[in-house]
Amino acid sequence: MKLRPKVLLVDDDSGFCETACDGLLQEGYDARFANTGSDGVELFNTWHPDVVLLDQILPDTNGLELSRQFSQNDPGVKIIFITAYGSISDAVEAVKTGAYDYLTKPLEMEEFYLTVAKAFELIDLERQQQIRSFQLSHTPTNDQLTGNSPALRRIDRLVSLAAQSDSTLLITGETGVGKGVVARAIHRLSDRGEELLTLNCSAIPETLIESELFGHEKGAFTGASNRRKGVFELAAGGSLLLDEIAEMPIRLQSKLLTVLEDRKIRRLGGSVEVPLNVRVIATTNRNLVEEIKQGRFREDLYYRLAVITIHVPPLRERPQDIRPLCRNLLHRLTAGAYTELPPEQLQVLEAYHWPGNVRELRNVLERALILAGGGEPDPAVLIELVAAKAPAMMKDDEKPIRPLEMVEREHIERALGLCGDNKTKAAKMLGISLSTLRRRLSDYDGSDGP
Repeated sequence: MKLRPKVLLVDDDSGFCETACDGLLQEGYDARFANTGSDGVELFNTWHPDVVLLDQILPDTNGLELSRQFSQNDPGVKIIFITAYGSISDAVEAVKTGAYDYLTKPLEMEEFYLTVAKAFELIDLERQQQIRSFQLSHTPTNDQLTGNSPALRRIDRLVSLAAQSDSTLLITGETGVGKGVVARAIHRLSDRGEELLTLNCSAIPETLIESELFGHEKGAFTGASNRRKGVFELAAGGSLLLDEIAEMPIRLQSKLLTVLEDRKIRRLGGSVEVPLNVRVIATTNRNLVEEIKQGRFREDLYYRLAVITIHVPPLRERPQDIRPLCRNLLHRLTAGAYTELPPEQLQVLEAYHWPGNVRELRNVLERALILAGGGEPDPAVLIELVAAKAPAMMKDDEKPIRPLEMVEREHIERALGLCGDNKTKAAKMLGISLSTLRRRLSDYDGSDGP
């Protein structure tokens, strides 16, 4: 969902303002104007323009003072002075207040539009630099959600439906199953043209996460030497993935709920509310219902996030996905040199329960390749790597106890896989009625399938 760039024109000549705004609208900008400094300040604080075209002399103030105020409130704004009383000294003073450029009337419209366009090019470059800097410290996983199991076919269907909506989304599943890949697939299929940014809530100290989310103003806290946009602002027009949302401190959950409902944020130390246009996707490997019972997660935030819910089942419940996953991972790890494993290796991999899911599978394959010294993976090495961690070697009291709901869901997924996704056969195998099976599936993903 691409937003039109915002241009604010502050000039006491109404005729010039109307003509200039009409031209800017035809150039693809969202343009508004004010004829006084006070009206310009109000529009600036409520509308949040990207570029300001500013007259030097206004009925109630002067442009230089207004430029200082705008630059202080938003250091990223680009201010272009437009005046009929231009001089070299005025131009120098304008630049000192933070102006991007200085034009004199009467305007050459081609130069006028070119100057505005170049201001937006600089804004885009600065934003991309901020995004790259953010992504370097918040790198998403590279796991692949690949396979042919009934569970993944249902997820594909839900991904397509979710991509058509801007509603908040909750993706659940164990660590390493590919929740981030589902989020990226939804973003890629959506009409949100900007980036998908990821913030791992478990990887940021509690003292810093609020600033990472909402940004801060200069002087908001010790060390805040400059204004800094948070990830909500950086993701404008795109999507924001809040990874492991259950790790977010309880004190911030209330603020996040307010942001999701009001679609506005306020930077730390700031007084101006900034409107948002971002789709929020959250993931968790925890049982949020249990977290709510334990007082560690807000119930109202859970319902606000879970407008759409997608559960990604663990790899042990979809062994038929092992073969395509190995093919995909080997292709990536060896740049296409190897893509297939012998049947005896695949049988071992399919029998293993994969507590680390796809991430663990990738690590096992990568280690086997490293031990092979660049050659084809040694079957004995690969089998040894997996057999050393096989569940049969674990004592009963060492095996983790999982929530009953999760066990039931995995059992149903396994029955569907064995029956080729035939619900009638699966219901008979499970000893329940078809209507009960459909109701269970509806509870899990909001759809009972075909």
